[in-house]
Amino acid sequence: MKKHRFPVFTLVLLLSLPACTQQAETALSSNELAGQSLASFSYEEDAAAYKDGDPGVNPNEFVNVDVHPIESQDAAVERAKSECTIEYNATSASYDESTDMWRIHFFTAAARQDDALWVTVGGGQSVYMNSDGITQLIVYGE
Repeated sequence: MKKHRFPVFTLVLLLSLPACTQQAETALSSNELAGQSLASFSYEEDAAAYKDGDPGVNPNEFVNVDVHPIESQDAAVERAKSECTIEYNATSASYDESTDMWRIHFFTAAARQDDALWVTVGGGQSVYMNSDGITQLIVYGE
């Protein structure tokens, strides 16, 4: 009986790996996490913190220069993708109601065993767009 334990255990382990991988990929490919509302931020505070000439700050030379009104969080993420120049597997969207600005952050995340998201340090990219879909600022390496 002992001879058969290792092959059976190995087979069970191998069959369970694709399910774990698929679950992690599903969690990471979602633009929204269930149950979370749209986060808010202050564009004025962010713009004041990121000055032209600072490392990782791009205040011009954008792709999104034509009016393309943003009517939803999903539309904001889709529009911001055309500005994204990094590899990513997750996004987060924030909205500043007082300035009518969107901040879409692209980043790499990985799932832990408890299915919580873990964000890697550095390497992200944030795209700031107004409600007309025109990019105002891009910041790298957050």
